[in-house]
Amino acid sequence: YGQNRSRTSGESQKGRHDSAEEAGKDPYQILGVSRNASQKEIKSAFRKQAQRYHPDRVSHLGEEFQQLAKEKFQEIQKAYEILSNGAG
Repeated sequence: YGQNRSRTSGESQKGRHDSAEEAGKDPYQILGVSRNASQKEIKSAFRKQAQRYHPDRVSHLGEEFQQLAKEKFQEIQKAYEILSNGAG
């Protein structure tokens, strides 16, 4: 039931989360915020996560860590785009 719920909960919700669902990732979970988070909370969580996973912060750890950080950073950016564009 839970997996199909978002697809039937309304057009605005569906359009807002299709990109994340296709990737199998929940943008709220990626940013670590609740589904009823305000735009201010979403932005704050994005900034914290982006700072934490920025590839430049792990440059001293080697190429493998840089690649992982880059992928996580891109995931965080996409989640923020989905949540910030879908509201308002």
